[in-house]
Amino acid sequence: MTSEFGSLGDGIGSSGNPSSTRSSSDKLYPSLFPSDDEAEEDNGSEFSLDREARATPPLVRLKNPLFPKKEYVDKLRPEEIRWFFKQDGDKEWTPFIGYDSLRIECRYRALQTVEDEKEIDTDVILVRGGLYQVDVSKKKCTPVYWSGDESDITQGLWFYEYNGQPLEDTYGIDIETEHVAKFLGHKIEEDHHSPHKGPRQVLHVKRFNDFYVEWNSPSETNLYSEAASSRFVRGFKKKLGMQKAGTRLLRGYKYEAVMDDKPADISHLVFVIHGIGQKMETGNIVKRSKELREKVSQMKARHFCLIENDSQRAEFLPVEWRSNLKLDGDMVDLITPHKMRGMRSLLNNSAMDILYYTSPLYRSEITHSLQNELNRLFEMFCARNPYFQVNGGKVSIVAHSLGAVISYDIITGWNPIQLYDQFVNAVIEDEQQDSDSSDIKNEIHEARQKATVVESLLKDVQEKHKLKCGPTLSFTIENMFCLGSPLAVFLALRGYRPQGKGTLDHIMPPSLCKRLFNIYHPYDPVAYRLEPLILKHYSTIMPLPIHRFDNKQKEPYHQMRTKAYAAFKPSADKITDKGDPVEGADTSDSSPRASREASPARNQGFSVFKWLKGKESEDMSAELKMLEKMEEDVQEFEKHLKERKEALQEIDQTDLEYRIDYQLREASFSSSYISMLTSHTAYWSDRDVAFFILSHIHPELQDLNDGH
Repeated sequence: MTSEFGSLGDGIGSSGNPSSTRSSSDKLYPSLFPSDDEAEEDNGSEFSLDREARATPPLVRLKNPLFPKKEYVDKLRPEEIRWFFKQDGDKEWTPFIGYDSLRIECRYRALQTVEDEKEIDTDVILVRGGLYQVDVSKKKCTPVYWSGDESDITQGLWFYEYNGQPLEDTYGIDIETEHVAKFLGHKIEEDHHSPHKGPRQVLHVKRFNDFYVEWNSPSETNLYSEAASSRFVRGFKKKLGMQKAGTRLLRGYKYEAVMDDKPADISHLVFVIHGIGQKMETGNIVKRSKELREKVSQMKARHFCLIENDSQRAEFLPVEWRSNLKLDGDMVDLITPHKMRGMRSLLNNSAMDILYYTSPLYRSEITHSLQNELNRLFEMFCARNPYFQVNGGKVSIVAHSLGAVISYDIITGWNPIQLYDQFVNAVIEDEQQDSDSSDIKNEIHEARQKATVVESLLKDVQEKHKLKCGPTLSFTIENMFCLGSPLAVFLALRGYRPQGKGTLDHIMPPSLCKRLFNIYHPYDPVAYRLEPLILKHYSTIMPLPIHRFDNKQKEPYHQMRTKAYAAFKPSADKITDKGDPVEGADTSDSSPRASREASPARNQGFSVFKWLKGKESEDMSAELKMLEKMEEDVQEFEKHLKERKEALQEIDQTDLEYRIDYQLREASFSSSYISMLTSHTAYWSDRDVAFFILSHIHPELQDLNDGH
């Protein structure tokens, strides 16, 4: 394709390799003169998918050529211009999608044509999937729902041919002004990048401090460095009769910006909640949420890219509940010994959060912090997405570590005062049962009077907290994903016990949360199972393994066969030579056999005893009498074991209404000690976790992916 926009993907062009003009000015203007490695890597290539995907979310990318070929030079239209953003530390500019770029360009042109900014529409321009907003006058892009993470934006008018990166607008605007002033209305000649013999005719030159731009035709523009080293090289080449080398520039972005290049409306909002350690690294949950968002987007693009009319989109919002809490006023730091100060400070900023939450003094403050932040973010989101609730938008939670415990308490409304109420009810029942004992009755009566006073005080405190902190969550939960969570331990210590019904009513009523998922790594020291709290015999049943994201034959989880740990199997072939249990046995025969059947040594002992008994004489020794007594005890024990086995078989007939525990697969050749240290924080970047979450917040995708 030849036009004033140049040929895309054809390499450097006839003017030579840009690396030959590198100089000291590269450090001053790194975007103008790429390194040799960058030039070689990007030579002749378009933006990679990964690079464009950084303009989250990964939306529809229109890869059509720019426009019909132009015959005459004209001013750039908004569709030909592309806006970019770049955060601190990024080496390259990332393009906004067409929908965002067009709105930014229209606002920019409006600011240039009116004298009073009050006459311009002041509505915030939401970009990057609605997570960021743009201030065009300040050329800044800032996040909507969290702090920090600010980006610069620039208007792309002229671009380097070899990598598609824009010249910063401070240069691009001047070059564009010169181009229009000199060549407006000129006929655009065909240019096939064929080599030219001899020096090219220079029609126009524009000079800057460290470089200059030459126009050889309305469709051929090159940039040359003005550094001393570059001038020396050009002079040397000129004496040898060689053509000078520069960097070819292209006018206008390589793809047309169209309004259809926009994301679908958000149909599922996912709050990402951190656990311990946030005080140690403020803003860490923002990075973790970004990792999870990108991994989910990659999984959707990889496995469901061929879905037409996909109107389902999930968005992930980070929730910081710890950063603004003072709690003890740094009192713990004051009482921390100076020896091993670094390690102690690390523990104070991480594991201490668990102690804070178990303290009656700080628990309410932590709970209300997370509750208020969730309600605040949801209110902000609905204000910017007015059709979310109208269209039946759903809300889910992904909570890590201690964050899952706090989220659970908020959703269920658990409060220590409830335990006190249960205690009072138990006292009343005991009073009714022991009404014949006057002494006990008097003691209970006195205890009730004291308890009534305490109850009144606690209720007053609870009412004040409700008035101060407002209502509970202003939305219902569709799914709750617990990552590396100790929730089961907290529930067990609160007195939760298996009910034997297979339902989750006593742990998580479906009216509060439709589905509960407990995801953990087998080496995560903080994670525990939830299923045995519902049905006790599930402690002998393996959690469901989470599918690998690249497994093309993914069996639906609700169809996966339940398996028991091999340690509860009678057959010896399920045990390794080292005596370690091997997983993978069916639950149809998961109950343990009597210990006598599973122990050959023991059987030999009984054979010896029978032999001795057959040889006993009339004057039976005391030792043989003792052995006979032991045999009777063993028979009684076996009878009791048989009864217990029958009872367990009855319980084993009850199944969970749905599986809750899901276990990640162990990495091959991984050290258990290293995994123990890294597994608790590895969920965010795990692609298997991302695919699991994606397939459950969009269950309709599971059907489309069966057999994929």
